[in-house]
Amino acid sequence: MSTESDLWRLEEEFWLGDADFYERTLTSCALMVLPQPAGILDRAATVQSIRSGPRWQNVFFTDQRHAGPNSNTAVLAYTVQADRGSTDSAYAAQCSSTYVQINGGWQLALHHQTPIGQHGDGRA
Repeated sequence: MSTESDLWRLEEEFWLGDADFYERTLTSCALMVLPQPAGILDRAATVQSIRSGPRWQNVFFTDQRHAGPNSNTAVLAYTVQADRGSTDSAYAAQCSSTYVQINGGWQLALHHQTPIGQHGDGRA
């Protein structure tokens, strides 16, 4: 993957994908900075969270920004609207993700969410 659109597709898969996707695509030292009660999760805790909780069913990105400080690093920033398949699961947040290129593929090193409003349960 090398284009901005590829990175956005990868980002969407982090919202919708399963634990196997996370295991393949997180760096060995990845961190997730999520709303409480989740808090700051390392790679192992992130994968466990994905295995044990319900996944997002729908995501929509707006205010999308991309920065590529060098050819091996990419930063995405955006606003997300997401839900787990019901109106009472609606979640909105401002997010950022930092990707690094390792062995020719992009891997997520850091993801951060700041909720907008009162909804959401803080899971990845």
